[in-house]
Amino acid sequence: MPVSSPSSQDGFHRGLTKYQIAKRQIVFPDRLEQVAKQILAQPEMIAFESAAAIARNCKVSQTTVHRLAQHIGFRTFGEFRAMIRDHLRKISANHR
Repeated sequence: MPVSSPSSQDGFHRGLTKYQIAKRQIVFPDRLEQVAKQILAQPEMIAFESAAAIARNCKVSQTTVHRLAQHIGFRTFGEFRAMIRDHLRKISANHR
């Protein structure tokens, strides 16, 4: 079965993930939650910084940052970053 690209599913995926987090349907281990909170507060951090830089900012390992992306349904950190970048571009375009 073909896998859709993150850009074709990003709106649905983002909305579903936010809903699941709000309803506590996605439960995060402590370290993953620590990173997720930072990303929700500063989405530009994941869009423009490396996994290593995010890990340093959140005081976790780089592996934890990669595990967060997988925990919420992305195959890779790169896919997660691409979805966030696309989302920020769309927001920026809508505010012009």
